[in-house]
Amino acid sequence: MFQTLLVDDDFLVRSYLKTLDSWEKEGYEVVRDVQDGEEALEVMNQEKIDIVVTDISMPLMDGIELIKAVKKNWPEVSVIVLSCHDDFEYVKEAMRLGADEYILKNTLDENSLLEVLEKAKAQIEAKKAKTTQEKHTKKLIQMGSHTLKYHFFNGVLSQTLEGEVREQKRLEAQIAGSYKNSAVIAMFMHDWNRQNREWTPLEAEQYSLEFRTGIESEIEAVLGEENELKEIIYLGAGIFCCFLDLSEMRRDSLMRQRLTDVAGACFRFCKKEPYSFGISVSSICIGVQDGLRQAYQQARQMMKYGFYDRDSILYYDCQKEVSRELPKSAEKLIHQVQNQTENTEEELEQEAVTLISEAKQKMTDGRILVQWLHKLDESAYIERSAQVYTEIASIEQFKMALEESVQEVCKHSEEEIPEGVSHTIKVVLLYLHQHYKEQISLQDVAEEAGVNSAYLSYLFKQEMGIGFANYLQECRMRCAEKMLCDTNLKIKEVAEAAGFNDYHYFSKIFKKYHHCSPADYRKKQ
Repeated sequence: MFQTLLVDDDFLVRSYLKTLDSWEKEGYEVVRDVQDGEEALEVMNQEKIDIVVTDISMPLMDGIELIKAVKKNWPEVSVIVLSCHDDFEYVKEAMRLGADEYILKNTLDENSLLEVLEKAKAQIEAKKAKTTQEKHTKKLIQMGSHTLKYHFFNGVLSQTLEGEVREQKRLEAQIAGSYKNSAVIAMFMHDWNRQNREWTPLEAEQYSLEFRTGIESEIEAVLGEENELKEIIYLGAGIFCCFLDLSEMRRDSLMRQRLTDVAGACFRFCKKEPYSFGISVSSICIGVQDGLRQAYQQARQMMKYGFYDRDSILYYDCQKEVSRELPKSAEKLIHQVQNQTENTEEELEQEAVTLISEAKQKMTDGRILVQWLHKLDESAYIERSAQVYTEIASIEQFKMALEESVQEVCKHSEEEIPEGVSHTIKVVLLYLHQHYKEQISLQDVAEEAGVNSAYLSYLFKQEMGIGFANYLQECRMRCAEKMLCDTNLKIKEVAEAAGFNDYHYFSKIFKKYHHCSPADYRKKQ
């Protein structure tokens, strides 16, 4: 249905128009009716209107002024003019301003309205089809233009475009700036890895286009006539770069002001986006061959600070270097985890707090911290998917993951590990407490502990007073008992979840332990 607005200062005319059936027959719906142009504009600012039917002669704001305002602010909206015979000059002016049709009030009835609405409908649909095609064409042009520009900047940054070839490719891509003096502003999506997993390739491409279109408008408001002296390029992986040409500016202070102004525009735009973005800014770099590449490397380097600071513009000239060394407490915490029976939960938690504090002070590279966390989890037999590590993009997320690891370590340490057992048996028990639900064997555990399986079987029996297989079975049985009491899982599902891959064997062993079936055990609890 075409949403229709009636505008006429004569209440009787508006009332009569609304009673006609022609609207509904042609797919129109009169959603509002008002008495002058000012009220009409208020409605259009609040509601989606497809077509305006307006009188010419009205108080306050007449039809001519209304048509001017409509065509300026809502060029896609169609206009039908209501007029009398003596308004002919006004009608000509209305048509010149963009009115689509007109109706003489003294001939207005079902048939005359129906005829006009049919014509207007055809014009509206043709206009929409043309607009859709223009948008599609513009999108294709933008995509093609962006591809050429992407290859130009990629070639410059990878040093595969130099000299005359570089200049030729610059002109082919219709890039105005010469980039003798350059700066780069990188806008990077903090949680790209997570978002990329949720998006389809088409959705990612669509967002890239929408982002570039939006940021273009924001920066144009700052640069004005010099807007062409910048290019917005999507480099992939959630990274958009504004390559800023400052070659025509001679004073350093002016170049810095220009860079700050554009960075501010990028910051304001990204704050309005539904996703969290970081903004990193290079210094002003000089040189046709190396300046642009140097500026890009500086902006990329500053992206690492986004791990610690998500709320500021990260300027290259204002930051200390990111450290590639782990905090001293990192290796200490791994040692404590590997020997967890010798440390209390409070000691592990305090060391984790110390690690976070030292990382912030040293500005340790986030990627190095995540790699270390993976190593910590492996030493504690904590299993996480690779996805968990790739999606850690801030010190807060790292802190949460580390706290989860410490809690998991403490939970395992609560399992019974007798005092006085050897380091080998500690390793074995920790591994068993983590993996007993899996189909593991004595050989698997021996390899984990770094000893011969026959020797491990002997050592385990000597120190634990029970054979390895029986101990593993008891771990699984305790798990099954708990699930029978705490869940509504079927008995077969309990057996599988606890590590028994044979339901009948599970039932047989359970009766041996408890002198009743699993079902009867559940009823008694």
